[in-house]
Amino acid sequence: MGIYGSAKNTIAYKGTAYADIRGEDIISLSSNVYECYSVYEMAVGLSTTDNTQTWSSLYYVINEVNTFLENIESNRAVVGDLYNQYVSEAKFLRALSFYYLNKLYALPYKLGADSKSIPLRLKAVNSPDDNNLACSTVSAVFEQILSDVSEDNLLSLPKANKSYEGITRATQAAARVLKQRVYLEKEDWKNAILQGEAIAGYNLLGSLSQVFDNNINAEVIFSFPMSDTNKGTDQTALAYYYSTGNIFILDDVLGYYSIPEYALPYDTRISDLTTEKDSKFLLRKFKDSNTYLDWVPIFRYAEVKLNLAEAYYNDNQVGKAKQALKDVRHRSIPEEKDLLVIDELQGDKLIKAIYNERRAEFVGEGLRSIDIHRRGEAFNKRNGVYQPTDGGYIWPIPTSERIVNNLIE
Repeated sequence: MGIYGSAKNTIAYKGTAYADIRGEDIISLSSNVYECYSVYEMAVGLSTTDNTQTWSSLYYVINEVNTFLENIESNRAVVGDLYNQYVSEAKFLRALSFYYLNKLYALPYKLGADSKSIPLRLKAVNSPDDNNLACSTVSAVFEQILSDVSEDNLLSLPKANKSYEGITRATQAAARVLKQRVYLEKEDWKNAILQGEAIAGYNLLGSLSQVFDNNINAEVIFSFPMSDTNKGTDQTALAYYYSTGNIFILDDVLGYYSIPEYALPYDTRISDLTTEKDSKFLLRKFKDSNTYLDWVPIFRYAEVKLNLAEAYYNDNQVGKAKQALKDVRHRSIPEEKDLLVIDELQGDKLIKAIYNERRAEFVGEGLRSIDIHRRGEAFNKRNGVYQPTDGGYIWPIPTSERIVNNLIE
């Protein structure tokens, strides 16, 4: 459980905020470097606090996993029948950490599968001599992620379970969503479909607001929980960034909110989960600005559906792609009132609709910049256009790592 807590400290807080603010759907009004300003400006440098903290905290998780995996071997008698499950849970958290590191510190797979990514640490660091490790390739990092959530490993995890532990700890479905993301990045559409179709036991709720009103529900696959003794704070909790309108707001010029089909007033994602304040548009998914007890969902069944829609489209299963898109969109917008007639969409218009639906559905949940990166697209923001080869698109490995690791180039 300590490893879960360490992962939450980065992924659920600023990790999600970074992933949002790098995209074009959110504007930052703050110039405070402790409130993601450097990330928003695409100006993360070698010693930027956001860079140093992200790197060190995610590798802390990875080292905790590696230490746990080494030590559990000599304690199998104590663990008993839970041995395989615990090993698989730890590997899931290592894979998730590698995934987020690769998203920030490496080129997209489609632009540089053999380019350098990050050091692939698979052994516990116990002395200074252990620090020296060269960077692996993007492809090698993805292969390790897939190995950590392999079929053999994930079958040791529990199946879908609408309970506290079933949502806050790794399950077979959570591992499959992570695999699905990797296969989408590799444009391995058939395997992305296989993973998505293998996920069962979940369904879309009647409205998206219900997902955030009740943390334990049949749509959330994996989420980081909060409690009075373990939660975010000022400058870390998502409600701190989104709820006041002083830091993060929706971009109604370049963001999805500017596209008529994705800002319909009768779209319940708009009517229930956004509000206007002083001519600014606020996201209301994370509302608890007093106690910061909002849970942070990482994987939802709606993502599985839209992952499938994208994979179906690219696998020439257009009918299935349209249906998966309809399933998500029409739980928020009545089909008879929808300006977007999905049945009439073909080619580029259909895939663009799937992309935009992801933006409207997951704003605030950290998916937008992940999608931009994996497709090798530019970040087209109010403060500039950033191509994959531009400074700021990929974060530099921080000075703190370069000082202790002599093999970093």
